[in-house]
Amino acid sequence: MATTKLAVDLLAVLFLIVNGASYVQNADEEYNKNFYGQKIGTFVQDVPLAGITGEVFAAAHRAIWVQKFRLNVPSDCTSVVFLVGEKGGAAVQPDGGGVPVKDNKNSIELASVDNANFTLNLPIELEDVAWLSVYCRNTNETLASVVFNDVETPTPLELNEVFKGEHRVESERVVIVDHQTVFIQNLQYDGQGPATWFIAGNVLPVTSNGATKLSNQDGVFDYGTLPSYLPARNVTVQFPRDASVFEFDWLSLYCTQIHLNFDDVKLPTP
Repeated sequence: MATTKLAVDLLAVLFLIVNGASYVQNADEEYNKNFYGQKIGTFVQDVPLAGITGEVFAAAHRAIWVQKFRLNVPSDCTSVVFLVGEKGGAAVQPDGGGVPVKDNKNSIELASVDNANFTLNLPIELEDVAWLSVYCRNTNETLASVVFNDVETPTPLELNEVFKGEHRVESERVVIVDHQTVFIQNLQYDGQGPATWFIAGNVLPVTSNGATKLSNQDGVFDYGTLPSYLPARNVTVQFPRDASVFEFDWLSLYCTQIHLNFDDVKLPTP
């Protein structure tokens, strides 16, 4: 089932990027059926001294998003790793029988960390995962774990809102392609804002204070201002590596110099 859903997801994204307006009509009936992703759970501690907290979200067919992760490696643990257990495998409950997972720094060994956000690439399909654990290999202890119950592979989600606001800002569909990518179809903007960025945040009313700067249309994060999108063009916006759509309530086209929200769309909460 996971392989079939992967093929559907890839086709959906292909239609989305290549065919623009036609992608919804050509996608499988399951496309856009549910909100993008889901919260899988929070880490449950077995060893309180490790101070492990964090939330886990479904991100892709072989990826999860870990948010607000904290780990205080106990002094007696010389080797701490993420492990995943497979459904139907020998390790039914979180223990040392799982498969090691490399962290966001491409390392298997974990170090103490505070309030970290990152993507974990899984060695097996998301829907085949039974659990994720933080495991001390030299003491053979599970420090904390998350059980995966009824987890579905995310599919792209078309939002119920579009852009339409100041400085000729207007768009057609706005789609969450994955947990770090948003596609905006036929976006218009006159390019007159002196320091206009794509930003995402949680504070209302919308403001750049405490917000996160997103990429421009070329995937570049270090830019001064967005160009004119006249005539209208399809724009793909990326979140930074340590940020995800799961963290934010809105996405805005915002001028940081004159502190004006040209327009924003609401982001879904898993």
